[in-house]
Amino acid sequence: MVSRGDTDTSAAEDTSTFQLRLDDLKRRGSSLLVVGSVPNELYSRASRQMLGAPTEPRRRLTVMNESASLDSRLHPSIRRSPEWTRVIRYQTLERSAAAASAGGTPIQSAYERRVNGGLGRLGSEISKDIENFDSLANGMSPAELRVAFDALPSLLANYERKEVFRFLHAMTAHVRAQKGMVHVWSPGERTDEVNRMLAPLFDAVVELDVDGQNARQRWHLRDIDVSSGWFPLED
Repeated sequence: MVSRGDTDTSAAEDTSTFQLRLDDLKRRGSSLLVVGSVPNELYSRASRQMLGAPTEPRRRLTVMNESASLDSRLHPSIRRSPEWTRVIRYQTLERSAAAASAGGTPIQSAYERRVNGGLGRLGSEISKDIENFDSLANGMSPAELRVAFDALPSLLANYERKEVFRFLHAMTAHVRAQKGMVHVWSPGERTDEVNRMLAPLFDAVVELDVDGQNARQRWHLRDIDVSSGWFPLED
């Protein structure tokens, strides 16, 4: 059931409002904060859906940590070429310095690369990928651009919250300007302090949860204060 705040209302009316708002976000561009104290595998499932089905002509950019599995995030049928798919493996300034002293091996892939350095460098690289996608497409269609950002925990561990807040504000604004859709993974409960602080940056908060053996999700649309109620997280 769709609910408004903590009070149940007409299911038909609010379901219609919820769906219309989702459709509007898809047309105009959107940013989603994905939260939940769940295994990473469940987030990977949700992210695969948000990145779009293999049959959809999407330009996909994934920003992840060095050790994360790309195969768990992208369907095998998705075109893995720089024209359609790009992956940034990010290390913070401190970690990149340690990796350099240890002699890290560069990633060898036409569509995947390592980015080392501070928030400014990361933001610049994301912007460059988005601009390249737009050039290749001769102007991207609404919802053609899909961005998955998994590096938030690493940013919060290495930078002040106000710096991370400003970075996310700029990144989400850039994606929205292209009528794209970006989702950011923030492990922890929706009520956690950091997630409450970040939520105003986003159009919606998506909660992930496990109920017994079943994975589920719940969407909260911020501007109209409407929640979807729990529904299954499909494979």
